[in-house]
Amino acid sequence: MSQANILIIDDNQNNLFSLRTLIEDNFDNIAVFQANSGLIALSLLLKHKVDLIFLDVEMPKMNGFETARMIQKRSKTRNIPIVFMTSTYKVSQFRQAGLELGTLDYLIKPIDENQLQGKVQTYLRLIQQTEQPIDEIEQNINLRITEIVSAANHSFQNREIVFERQQIEDFNDKVLKSIISIVTSNQIVKQDLQGLGNNELFIEIDKIDLESKFLLELVHDILTPKLKI
Repeated sequence: MSQANILIIDDNQNNLFSLRTLIEDNFDNIAVFQANSGLIALSLLLKHKVDLIFLDVEMPKMNGFETARMIQKRSKTRNIPIVFMTSTYKVSQFRQAGLELGTLDYLIKPIDENQLQGKVQTYLRLIQQTEQPIDEIEQNINLRITEIVSAANHSFQNREIVFERQQIEDFNDKVLKSIISIVTSNQIVKQDLQGLGNNELFIEIDKIDLESKFLLELVHDILTPKLKI
């Protein structure tokens, strides 16, 4: 995948330095942005594409939950995975935040290096597998289907263009295999999501899974009856 951007937010400069060092020492091809307040974080999000956020809960003026709410109000940032960081974990506090924000993923301070690596690896794998939006895939498939069906209909009407069955069957096979690959990848992603507690991301992956299966049926229905010679 292309370079991933991670934003870390903490009002403690020592914590920012430690977390940044852990990430940069263990991962290549990652750019780390840092902010010592919620307001600075929101400003950075307006300027940069961010793939993953580590967000301290206990911050003055605007705490982590308030910052997360602001992030989710903007359409371009609302789906960025957020991992909360806290030194005073409270079940009731995180349960309420989870109901409001759709996420319960967190790390306990001081940050354990192995746990941090696990979080980053998992989310980067998920990001890589969901880089191409399902609507773009659908648009490309629908465009190609339209072109082939239009050309086929033209040949039937004018008898000027002759389609070879093997060409159509090859395209049919490639399209179906591509969508089946998407469905299979989604199953792997959903397994990786188990236990992360990121309900919103799980819902998005589940939506892609359903739409991929719908596309599979749609392509099969369109190509099979209409493209016969």
